Order: sequence, then structure tokens, then C-alpha cells
Amino acid sequence: MASSSRAHRERETRLQVPSAAPWHHLGALGYFLFWVVAATGIYLFAFFDTSVTGAHASLERLTREQWWFGGVMRSLHRYGSDAFAAVALLHLLRELLAGHFKRFRWFSWTTGVVLLWFIYGSGIVGYWLVWDRVGQFSATATAEWFDAIGLGTGPVVRNFLTADDVSDRLFSLFVFLHIGVPLALLAAMWIHIQRIAHTDTNPPRRLGWAVLGTLLAVSIARPALSDAPAEYGALPQSLPLDWFYLFAHPLMYATSPLALWWIAGVATLALLALPLVARRKRAAAVVNLARCTGCGHCAHDCPYLAISLVPRTDGRAFLKQAVVRAEQCAACGICAGSCPTAVPPARGEVLPGIDLPGRKLQEIRKELDGADVARRAVVFRCRHEQCESAPDDACVIALECAGQLPPSFIDYALRRGASGVTLSGCRPGACEYRLGAGWTEARVAGAREPHLNARVSLERVRLRWWQARNTAIWVQAGAFVLSAALLAWLSFDPPYQPLAAGESLVRVIVVHAGERLQPCRRLSAEELAALAPNMRAPEDCPRGRQGVPVRIDLGGRLLVDELLTPAGVARDGAAQLYRRFVVPAGRHALRARVGDAPRPDARAWERAQEVELAPGQVLTIDFRPEQGGILFL
Repeated sequence: MASSSRAHRERETRLQVPSAAPWHHLGALGYFLFWVVAATGIYLFAFFDTSVTGAHASLERLTREQWWFGGVMRSLHRYGSDAFAAVALLHLLRELLAGHFKRFRWFSWTTGVVLLWFIYGSGIVGYWLVWDRVGQFSATATAEWFDAIGLGTGPVVRNFLTADDVSDRLFSLFVFLHIGVPLALLAAMWIHIQRIAHTDTNPPRRLGWAVLGTLLAVSIARPALSDAPAEYGALPQSLPLDWFYLFAHPLMYATSPLALWWIAGVATLALLALPLVARRKRAAAVVNLARCTGCGHCAHDCPYLAISLVPRTDGRAFLKQAVVRAEQCAACGICAGSCPTAVPPARGEVLPGIDLPGRKLQEIRKELDGADVARRAVVFRCRHEQCESAPDDACVIALECAGQLPPSFIDYALRRGASGVTLSGCRPGACEYRLGAGWTEARVAGAREPHLNARVSLERVRLRWWQARNTAIWVQAGAFVLSAALLAWLSFDPPYQPLAAGESLVRVIVVHAGERLQPCRRLSAEELAALAPNMRAPEDCPRGRQGVPVRIDLGGRLLVDELLTPAGVARDGAAQLYRRFVVPAGRHALRARVGDAPRPDARAWERAQEVELAPGQVLTIDFRPEQGGILFL
């Protein structure tokens, strides 16, 4: 017993530490960065004034007066959020390049695509809370984006025209969104990993410290500061945009709001549809009840929670039996490698309690028996690995995954006279099926059941993983320095110019219900009595309204000349219009007209005025009949 324990301890020393390369731990880094952002956000909220007039000032006080801690926490919150978005996109890219959206991975892929919307939603709303010029620009741009599809009873952008339009109630909505959306994001992250076993939501310790140290270094080297307070009726010459989150706003203005909806919608649907182009499903693992003892090793080792234990149904003297959910099965064979009954007998077939129909253990045994392995090396190779070629005289046997091979097959090959046995596959942390390489190492080391026979000489067993070498320290350090530089740069630079020099912006907003197509008729007492009590309106108004003619002329340039269509299926709602125009600065003759109907004698509102537009000024032409008609704001 003592010698057996000593042999097992010796094998444990052979276990390799999984790679700490960030590329292999992007999902865990996402969780780590989420908690960094959440922790710093809770601290910032304790000092935050949730009002329109106090928000910017409270953050400035925290940044300036408590720069040694509060300022660092604010910068960590900013750069951690940017890193979170970058890591999420890289994680999506890595899975896309690896083809990890097919078959059994469809659930994780589709929930991951949805996660991106939560990440960007929570991040963008965070800039509104600062309510500086960047936050005001982002809120206005987002409102214009939603106005393109006509949500609500009027343009959303009306909420951001003047200081009187932005109320504390609206700001409370921002706070609610910035707390509620991240909570929904956390719930979605939990759903995202529900079909993955032994999830690693914590990166390796040294990687976590390296990422946190990099964020701290960037926070100290370039503190995150607010822009100037929100300025109504003007656009600055340049804005220090965060290109990780706010890139959509310049893209919208370079194209159009509807074009951005098409880009976002088509990209999302294309990503969600990728699992539909997957190849035909492979046969799932099959349980052999006559050999299943209900030990649970296969259920515990399955990387994708495709196996569960249920009460016994065949009357044998075991409490449980394994059941495979075919739709979640990866057909990796790791379960076969974990089965204690998967032992090659001296005579007869290998009959494990669970096996892979497409690559049975009996087929592997036949290949061993059919080859003359005496004094030759035997190489069990994962079909996904990229190691160098095996020796010319070696007997190479392909596996679906290194974890498919039961340790008893290593002993069997050596007893048949093999000079040595090599298992080659993906490195722990980079395994195609996540856990195959790690479970293989643990079984060979005697740290996991079923383990390799303690009498087997470890000098004759070799584990060979591709990408087995850790990246040099100086290369890793260089990568972190480059990442930190990109993080600090793209968080503020290059500055975005909403308007060119010498340009101004004119916005036109019209929300108006035109004349009815037919006048309302007052009901008689007899007609009212014939109606149900809750239907007794004093007038009968036929549905349908006239179109609303709008004409805006600025210095001889016709900005708008349209007949607006009433909203609603019956065309009886208010017609809406929102347009923005970039115009040259200077003095212009402005004429605006809005009518009730496209008739010369219909009621209309008109206004003519000379306006002086300064560079960067924003002039809003808003139609509000309840306030006198056409307003120049």
C-alpha cells in the first residue's frame, strides 16, 4: 500500500499546469472583469448624486478630491468596462474561428451572442450618468437611433433638447437602467454556462493578477476624467469618445439610423443562424445497461452535462444507471475513457458501460491486436491535435479525444510488448472538448478514477500536448503592455468630430394630428342610450386623418417639403417627423410652415425669421401647438 501511494504521488508531480495564456481563458476573464466593474461601480455609486445638476459635479469631486482612491476606482471602472467589452468580442471571435457554434454548442453560442447586447447596453447607459458632453452626445444619438423606427408617441430626442427637458425623473431612469441591465447581464451570463460542466469562471491566479495590475497601471498613467458638462444647443468641435462602446454613434452618422439598424440586425441574425449551417449530427454515446454499475464517473467527467444518473430500471442490484441526453452529447468519448468497466479482457470483446458508436473501444483494441506492436512505440493521437509527426515505425491509433482512452489500454499495449506509449492531444486549457487533456493527465497520474495501474513504469508513458510550451515571460509582458496602450488610447482617442469647422446643425421635429377625414357627429340621447354604459362617448368620430404638410426653407435651401402620413393602422394617429441637417454657419433666412391638411384653406402655422448660426450651434425647429406653434430652440 505504501509503495502504491508513493507511486501515485510521483504521478501527481507529472500533472501540468494549464496554460495561463489569456487566449485560453477569455470566458473566465470576462467573469473576472465583470466583478471588477461591479465592485468599483458599487463604490462610485456611494458618492454619486443621482440628479441632473449634481451628477457631473459629484464625479468631479470624487475624481479630484479623492484622486488617490476614488479617482483610481473610477478609472478602474472605466478601463475594466472597456476590457470587458474587448474580451467578450475576442471570446466570440475565438469560438467563431474554432467552429464552436455547431451541434451541441448551439445553446452556448446563441446565449453568448445575446450577451453582447446586454454588455453594450449597460456600458452605453453608464456614459449617460456622467452627463458631460460625451454622455449627452451618446444619449441624443441613441434617441435618434430609436426615433428611426418610430417608438413612442413622439421623438425620444425631445427629452434632450434643453435643460428643462432633462428632468431628475429621466435621470432616475438612467440610474435604474445602469443597475438593472448589468443585473440582467449577470443572469444571462449564468444561463450562458448552464450546459457546461466544471466551468472555470475564475482565470488562473497569475493571469488575474496580471490583468488587474495592467488595469491599475493604465488607471494611474492616464486617469479617466469627465469631459465638460453637458451643453445644450451646441456640439463641440471634438469629443473624446470611448471607441470600445460608442463606435456605433459615428457609424450611424456616417450612414443613417436605419442603416445602423440593418447592420446590427443582420449581424445579430447571421451570428444566431450559424448553428443552422452545422454538419450532420454525430451519434451520441450509448449506455450498455448490462455493464453499467451506476458509478457516476461518466456523468461527472462529461464536459457538457449530457449524462445524468437516474434510478435503476432493469432490476439489477445497483441504485443508479447512466442516461445520455443526445442533444447535448459532444460525441467526444470522454465518458468511455472514464468507465471502470472499459478494460480489455484477455479474450473477448471490450464491453464498457458506455461507449461511442462512431469510434468504439473494441475498434481501438482490434487495431492494437492487428498491429505488430512488439518493440514498437504506440501513439494514441487525438484527431484535433497538431503535434509533430510520430516516429516512422510507431503504431498510430486515432481517438476522438485523448480523454476517450481508458488507462487500462495503456497497460494493455505495454503488456503486448510495446516499447512505450504516447498520448498526444490538445494542451489542458486548449482541449477541443475542454476537459479531455486534463482528465487524461489526472488518470495517468493516479489522481482520478479510473487511474493507470500503479505497476506501470511511468518512463514508458509519455504525454505530448501541442502548444505545450508556455510563452516566454518577455513575450507575455510585451503583450500586456501593448494591450494596456491600446486600452488607454481607444478609450479616449482618436477624438471624434461631430461637425466640421464652420458647420452647424439644424434639427426638425414635428408631431401633429391633422384634420379628420370626416367631421365628428354628436350622438343623440336615443343613440347614447342604445350603447353600453362604458361605450357612451358623446361624439362619433370616424377614423382617419389628413396628411400633415411640412415645409422648411433655410436660406433658399429646402430642408423639408413633405406630406407626413398619419400613424396607425387606420391612419388616425399623429404624424411624426424627425430630421437633422448639417448646414454652413452664418446668417440665414429661415421659413417654416406646418399645416393641418394639404389644402390652401386649411389651418396652418408659419414662422419666418433671420437666424445667426454660430459654428457648432444646434438649432432645433420644434412644432408644439400647445406652446404657440413653431419654436426655434
